[in-house]
Amino acid sequence: MRTTTRIALGGGLAAALALSTIGAAQAAVPVGDPRTYDSYPAIQDPGASAPDYFQPYWFDDNGAHIQAHGGQVVSAEELEVDASGVVAGEEAGRTVYYWYGEDRSNGYYGSPGVHAYKSYDTRNWIDEGVVLRSVSDAAELETDYFDGLYDTVDDEGRPRAERIAELDYHLNTSDAAAYTTIFERPKVLHNTQTGQWVLWWHSDGQTTPGGSMYARSMAGVAVSDSPTGPFRLTGVYRMPNRTDYKACISAAVPGQARDMTVFQDTDGSAYIVYSSEENRTLYMARLDDSYTNVTHTTDVDMVDAGQYSEDGRYPYLFADGSAEAPVRGEDFQIVRECGVLEAPAVFTHGGRYYVVASGATGWAPNAQTYYTADHMLGTWIRGVEAGDANEDIAYSSVPEGGDGLLSIGDTRRTTFGSQSTNVLDLGDGRFVYMGDRWNSGAANSTYVWLPITIGENGRAEMRNPATEDPARWGSGWDASYWDDKGRGTRIWSVVDDGLPDTVLPREDFAGQLPATVPVEVDGVTTDVAVTWSATSFADRGPQRIVGTLAADAQFTAGRTFTRTIDVSTPGIVNLAGDALVGASSRASLAGTVIDGDLARKGWDDWVSGGAYPQSSWLSFAWPLAREVDEVVVRTYKDGAGATWPSAVTAEYLDAAGAWVSSGVSVELAQDPASAAPVATLDVSEIPATAGVRVKLATATRTWQSVSEVQLWGPAAPADVCSADGTTVTATFHQTEWETMPAANACDGRTATSWSTWSGSALQNEAALTIEPATAQVVDRVGFVNIEGRIAGVGVEYRDAQGTWHPTTARDVVPAANGLPTTVAFDAVLASAIRVTFATPGSYLKIPALAAGSVDRDLAPAVTTRCIAGKVQVVVSARNDADAPRDISFTGTSGTRVLRGVAAGASDSAVFATHKAQIPAGEVIATVGGSSTALGFAAAACG
Repeated sequence: MRTTTRIALGGGLAAALALSTIGAAQAAVPVGDPRTYDSYPAIQDPGASAPDYFQPYWFDDNGAHIQAHGGQVVSAEELEVDASGVVAGEEAGRTVYYWYGEDRSNGYYGSPGVHAYKSYDTRNWIDEGVVLRSVSDAAELETDYFDGLYDTVDDEGRPRAERIAELDYHLNTSDAAAYTTIFERPKVLHNTQTGQWVLWWHSDGQTTPGGSMYARSMAGVAVSDSPTGPFRLTGVYRMPNRTDYKACISAAVPGQARDMTVFQDTDGSAYIVYSSEENRTLYMARLDDSYTNVTHTTDVDMVDAGQYSEDGRYPYLFADGSAEAPVRGEDFQIVRECGVLEAPAVFTHGGRYYVVASGATGWAPNAQTYYTADHMLGTWIRGVEAGDANEDIAYSSVPEGGDGLLSIGDTRRTTFGSQSTNVLDLGDGRFVYMGDRWNSGAANSTYVWLPITIGENGRAEMRNPATEDPARWGSGWDASYWDDKGRGTRIWSVVDDGLPDTVLPREDFAGQLPATVPVEVDGVTTDVAVTWSATSFADRGPQRIVGTLAADAQFTAGRTFTRTIDVSTPGIVNLAGDALVGASSRASLAGTVIDGDLARKGWDDWVSGGAYPQSSWLSFAWPLAREVDEVVVRTYKDGAGATWPSAVTAEYLDAAGAWVSSGVSVELAQDPASAAPVATLDVSEIPATAGVRVKLATATRTWQSVSEVQLWGPAAPADVCSADGTTVTATFHQTEWETMPAANACDGRTATSWSTWSGSALQNEAALTIEPATAQVVDRVGFVNIEGRIAGVGVEYRDAQGTWHPTTARDVVPAANGLPTTVAFDAVLASAIRVTFATPGSYLKIPALAAGSVDRDLAPAVTTRCIAGKVQVVVSARNDADAPRDISFTGTSGTRVLRGVAAGASDSAVFATHKAQIPAGEVIATVGGSSTALGFAAAACG
């Protein structure tokens, strides 16, 4: 849980923000009639502005909304306590569950402390009261309750002032206190060796009057002989850190411990998991045998941070290599460095350890991620696939269905409007995600409990039953949810899916689908019956197909796995993937319409101020002209309204660089009751073009949302620039940080650029050289520049001997930034191409560049030799066509014709110059009306 102030470094501004944000959000504890719950509450996510967003409330046995925010549910069975002895014999052998959490009945400030509830079924909860009490005034610490816990009054009845002041600093939650403290994320362990219940929580608060509420950054610990308290504070600590704890952010302070949880392993070891380094890095540290401190301690507060210790032991904070220091991998571990994560929750399945974590985005929920490892102090990876495309990207960028994204079908990307706090293990592969829906810490903040299933390779997948199957779960869900979801206790994987790699659009491939697939569990492979979600696909592109496994000896029916089949027409590809994408508004989102995610929202044309554009566009540009047959615009329903266009029109760039209407348009009904439609435009009649623009118009006053745009056409023309074996160099690039080298322009990815910008003196000219693995016939260069100013462009080519020659492209004026420029010239046989950009007083930034090659079915060559002291120019050619051809060569000494050169055969001819030396020059090879310039170097004889 984070307020908007937790990203601040302290001071009065943070406190003022906290007061203005939180004070306006307080609400009384909702009350209702006591009731019996047969299911977990159904969850909707209508958006934070909806009047019923903070619902449903969850009432205890007294009819009051449960106050256990940021909490945890544990069972007596899980904590290795005999249920019949936890609370007097009324348990009658039943498993007892305890739910601990923040009591926000007074709102963000003035929390009474940690509240506990008891249940036998995890749905109906009995109020057990406040088990760790705070105070609102130091005088409360003189009462019998606190005196019995902390000996705050001596035998003569005199208050122990020093002890009271120290305890008040860590227990006083009143906003009127000089140093307000806060209780967050309470979690409980039971220690079988000591018989004590151990409560840890995020203990934070002010270090200066009026300062930041998150300046202390500590973890508190308390103990009790009973699960229902009273718990006695024994310590408030900073936690272990690496020595370079400022690696992610210079503002970090040593040993920070903010949002946290605890975990008790089957071998009795216990761990605390905490967000540190200003929430940039997620740590875990092993606890000592008592569970009340970490494994390496010292008798001094190493950072003089106002830590509290009943027994005088404080965590040794730094992994500094000394004998007393904790060791990474033995005493502590880092789950994720520089990941901006908080709110961890830990669980295990099939021998694998999981940490669910939220992004640190204040009270606003986000798309949560998870990490896995084979041991708590082992190496953690995002999701279950090591080194995949999602491993190092921001948590918020993991795509729908991507490895490491927890929620499936979470259209708002808010983890169904929640922030993680715990994962409850009901056994047999059934896990309940526990989350909070925060109303800025107010008493009417609610709870989001949802089922987690474990998919193939151990993927954690959380869905919302109420939206997944409203007819069945619309009023609540229960443990039977897992019965048809492949419930089991092990990790499994499909060894071979047996699917075709590629199918045609609308092809019925049912006959190619296997009836069983081999499934591996714990190294043993068994054939399991499978059914498939589809037997044909109408739309081109990568399509997901889901296999559902039958029940077997270890799992119930319903395990699903997802594969991708490429639906394609031979020779036709999606041209959008390598296009430079532009937009009329919200340009930063434009690239999301070509990311391959057909289900999630990509872009919309919303603008601030409430005035919707009504008419918008998305553009797609390539460095070389392409043939485009079909434009497919997949719109997106973003809310209750019809947030998609009423008309979609296609335009293209003509040879002069102007946008021209294709004459093709599709109208869409903007019916709010229907699903978002798909617009398909046949543009096969337009000429080859370097750009397509999709114009969007709406008949309603709303924004227009698009999920994906696909542009189908023949495969790209041959490009020397991005071909295998090509090397790319430049006279210089952005050198101050060694970024944006020349290869970025030719890598086929528009997200990377070659730039010549410099923070000091700007260069007036830059040249880029493209050298293919073998000589190529080239007749054009294309590029898109997006920054700076280019005054002119010239192109040269290098012959086989290494001499440079000009092409017919000289001083070409480029198109405007953001539009493609094609520089055409008479074809040349080049061992390299050099493109020179004139940038007087400016620079360039080129994300896309290509050099078009031409297939002549001809392998011409030119060399020089000396005969009797005179230079001869020798021309030759191999005919790679399948029929005889005449091949002519023209130079300064006339024309030579090789007549009737047979298919696959070679021939040659000689130009006698009658000179002892000649300058560099060219000959022109012509076949079937197509000509190619061949350069040769200067030569001298004698």
